[in-house]
Amino acid sequence: MRTTPTEFPQNNDHASVAVTFRLESHEVKKVAALARQDLRTRSSFLRLLILRGLASYEKENAPSAVFHQGE
Repeated sequence: MRTTPTEFPQNNDHASVAVTFRLESHEVKKVAALARQDLRTRSSFLRLLILRGLASYEKENAPSAVFHQGE
């Protein structure tokens, strides 16, 4: 089967990109329960967690090593 490389948005492109990763089954159950509790979809809840994690990471690390949107 032939596959094509994933194209990522350029710096000025504001299109969203699907990201695939694996979680352990107990992590998925925890995420699903917390998403329901927060009245969000699992996908929306995971995006929120990632955005919060990125903000936290940026605060804890040198700004020169961090990618900022629009650069």
